[in-house]
Amino acid sequence: MTLRDPAAETAAERDAETAGPELARRVGHGALWAAASNVVIRLGNIAVTAVVARLLAPEEFGAFAVALAVFMVVTSLAELGMASAVARSRFDIDDIAPTVTTISWAVSVVLAVAMAIGAPGIASAVGVPEAAGAVRVLAISLVLTGFFAVPGAQLARDLGQDRLFLATVAGFVPANAVLLVLAQSGGGATAFAWSRVVGQVVTGAVMVALLQRRYRPGWQRHLVRPLVAFGLPLALANLVNWSLLNADYLIIGRLLDAAEVGVYMIAFSMASWTTAILGSMLNSVVVPAVSRVRDDPVQLPVYLVRSVRLVAIVALPVCAGSIAVSHTLVVAVFGQRWAAAGPVLQVLAVYGAVFAFSLLAVNVLVSLGATRSLLLVQVAWVVVLVPLLVVGIQVDGLRGAALAHVVAITAVGAPLYLGALRRSCAFDVSAAARSLLRPAVASAAAGGLAWALDHVVQSPWGSLGLAAAGAGALYLALLRRDVREVLGVLRPVGDQDEPAPRPTRPVGVDPASPVLAPEPNGSPMSVVIGLEGLALGGCPINALDLAVRLRRRGHRVHVFAVDEEVPVSVVPYAEQVGVELELLPSDPSWAAQARRVAAIADRHEADVVHVFAPWLGPVATLAVSASRRRCSALVTNWTMDNVSWLPRRTPLLVGTREMQREAAVGHRAPVWFMPPPVDTDLDRPDDQAGDRFRHAWGLTADDVVLCIVSRVDRSMKLEGILCAIAAVELLDDARLRLVVVGDGDASEVVARSVAATNGRLGRRAVVTTGSLVDPRPAYAAADVVLGMGGSALRGLAHAKPLVVLGTGGFSLAHDETSRAHFDAQGFFGTHGPADPVHHLAEQVQRQLARRHDDLGPRGREQVVAHHGLDACTDQLVLRYRESLTLRPSPAVRALDASQLRWRERLRDARRAVRGAGRR
Repeated sequence: MTLRDPAAETAAERDAETAGPELARRVGHGALWAAASNVVIRLGNIAVTAVVARLLAPEEFGAFAVALAVFMVVTSLAELGMASAVARSRFDIDDIAPTVTTISWAVSVVLAVAMAIGAPGIASAVGVPEAAGAVRVLAISLVLTGFFAVPGAQLARDLGQDRLFLATVAGFVPANAVLLVLAQSGGGATAFAWSRVVGQVVTGAVMVALLQRRYRPGWQRHLVRPLVAFGLPLALANLVNWSLLNADYLIIGRLLDAAEVGVYMIAFSMASWTTAILGSMLNSVVVPAVSRVRDDPVQLPVYLVRSVRLVAIVALPVCAGSIAVSHTLVVAVFGQRWAAAGPVLQVLAVYGAVFAFSLLAVNVLVSLGATRSLLLVQVAWVVVLVPLLVVGIQVDGLRGAALAHVVAITAVGAPLYLGALRRSCAFDVSAAARSLLRPAVASAAAGGLAWALDHVVQSPWGSLGLAAAGAGALYLALLRRDVREVLGVLRPVGDQDEPAPRPTRPVGVDPASPVLAPEPNGSPMSVVIGLEGLALGGCPINALDLAVRLRRRGHRVHVFAVDEEVPVSVVPYAEQVGVELELLPSDPSWAAQARRVAAIADRHEADVVHVFAPWLGPVATLAVSASRRRCSALVTNWTMDNVSWLPRRTPLLVGTREMQREAAVGHRAPVWFMPPPVDTDLDRPDDQAGDRFRHAWGLTADDVVLCIVSRVDRSMKLEGILCAIAAVELLDDARLRLVVVGDGDASEVVARSVAATNGRLGRRAVVTTGSLVDPRPAYAAADVVLGMGGSALRGLAHAKPLVVLGTGGFSLAHDETSRAHFDAQGFFGTHGPADPVHHLAEQVQRQLARRHDDLGPRGREQVVAHHGLDACTDQLVLRYRESLTLRPSPAVRALDASQLRWRERLRDARRAVRGAGRR
């Protein structure tokens, strides 16, 4: 019987990766390996089972089938559905894997002990006492299931189907060798059980050996609640699903005998060949791929229709062929004494085809997070199936049991799955139905030909070979174009070719532009976004860009900012992108600002209050505590340092992996990694804009331009700008020009340095433009970009070689040798060499020497894959939804508020003491 685990893993290393050419390549690769491995393993299993069927009696097969049914029902709870959380991009694997490992190990051991102790009673209860030994041995297999749950999920997460195939083959050989030896020596039903244990040990050991990273058991209490919220409904759905798939064995064993169970097992295993071929492909590929297009209202419906077509192309001809040659197929493969399975196979073939489509629906619902809908569907299904099985067996024996399955899945299971899909995503039912027409017609024609050829030759194998060859040739001829889609059907729409660049548009979004339909995986949210001040810079620009994208997804977004006097304000940019800022008066009191933010949250019925500044973290926490609504708070810290005074129960977003690891120590709420986003539609190579910028600022085509786009502030920025000016003087190349774009409180200092440098060089080597509303032409004009943080990312998005600046004299060229540093530390640094000017000059020369190779395009590929605005918006929406599941109780909110108020009073008291001391 084909049994399934709806768990699967994502394809990406990290959460932010989006559907694109790389995903398409990896999905296609994974699909091919999943299909190939299943075909190879299935053929091997058929061959081994065919041999064992001639060694064991039907009642021994039946005893193992009952034991396996018990095992499958119990094992559905082995890791409480949490391994599938590892399988999804919504959760960071580094965060959850140790906790999932602990839970999986503990639960599987407890269940295995109970299963081993209760084996005799369980076997007697289902009417097959001789199955007790096999049940006891399979308890060992249950322990192994829990121990290898996370390693298997890790390989599937990376779409490592080639490695999973290697592990499966490694386990297949010794497992079946043990099976044949024990079956020959009279091992009976336990031969199958011990073979399964041996296979699991070897397969699991190989999986662990193939992993690049292994996780030890650990425990993070704050993760348990979201893991349980996701995993428990899925585990219960699995329990119901396994009950659906195994209830017939248990009921047949109770109402008939073990020999009848053995015959039924053979028929059901043959009817499940379709899902054996498709099952692992769907589990291992559909979940991670759908997880990446789940928020795209254009790609998702088309992708689902293509997946339906894939299932039809494989499932329908197998169904038609099994119906046409059922008797010959059983006799040829398993021998004449199993001929009674033929009539049962004819009925179950229909069930196998419909179940293949249901399996697709299950995987899509899991990837969309609709595990509660999945549970409700399967509960309804099993409630209908069990009485139908009892009636069917009493009326027509094994054929009646098969017919009960067909009635239950066609009348209850499939319609309810269809309804759940329509509620969870924009599933186009009519398009899916049209995609079935050609495969259905071709399958019917091929099945008819197979039936006609079945009796031409007397030998069962000869008859089967002739029917398969003729029907297969006809099917391929009728669907020669459609079959090619099997290899490419799982690629997300739009990924068949290199995506064409989108049309350029002005900076920002027209406020009157249409809003996209709400996200398919959840209702629109109301979000209040907070900016610490009005200074124009990377963080507020990123926050406003994310606000615009959230609005276009159908969410209600309102932005406030603390009013202040600044040299260059972000207000014009906000107006240009169509975001109205609600200004709050500057106030050092957390409590006073929190009351204002709480009023905004109540007025806009906020679900989430998200502040883009560490200082506003206590304000946001106090605000949600004071709000009449039970909303959640979220803090983004895209500075380069963690702060110790953030509320520990408020989720935190940080911009580097190093900050994430550091902040997670002692923080009771999740600390998520999300790098600053870049609008790669707007920040992209544009030679014409670069030429216009050069012409406007007196730069020639022969000039070699270094560009810095930055706030000209004393804090963090000034040191790097002055170092760059000095490096230009040190290089003293007549073609070299440095352009500094920006303004701030250190503008006069920079102006004096520029004047002195230009005077000593006797030429205009350094050009300052002041602040530009749209600095993108400056990036486009550059040969090499110098910058940090968001400015560095925008330089990479323009496909420019990059030198990253920092404080303490830090500078480092961005290339393949330094990429790991920037992935961990962010595009910034704090410690440089003893001679920072000379070092920066060397870094600039290094990048100038490579400006004509593929260094720039590779940098843009990295930004598009990991920092694209759409990808970051996808991740932000998931974090919002996860933060809603973590909303603290009123008691915890009151505790947070009390602690923050006392902390603020202590801070004010220290200020007063320091002030008195100065007086």
